[in-house]
Amino acid sequence: MNLAQKPPLGLKEPKPVNGTAACKRHMAAVAALPCLVCGVHGVEVHHEGNPRSDMRVLPLCPRHHRREYGPGAYHYSPRAFYEEHGDSKFLLAKVADMLAGELTKWSRA
Repeated sequence: MNLAQKPPLGLKEPKPVNGTAACKRHMAAVAALPCLVCGVHGVEVHHEGNPRSDMRVLPLCPRHHRREYGPGAYHYSPRAFYEEHGDSKFLLAKVADMLAGELTKWSRA
């Protein structure tokens, strides 16, 4: 890495490989978690980051995921969602804690 935090010219960071057995297991584990925002079960798995990776996903109930549910939903306003609940890095860390069993009691960010 150089001062711009970029790999040397000609060396690109590898793109994530989605659909592997490990990715499927991870997504299934995240889908079994409660909603990251309200704690309700029955979530949809939301992909974070660009490029999309099956290893960077958030459990969100339909009310907090889909645009048609209006304000408070990720796809209604990603900026407002991050301002309310924390940035992508924070939310992914929270999911990792939930999967590791370190966050045993659901609580709002």
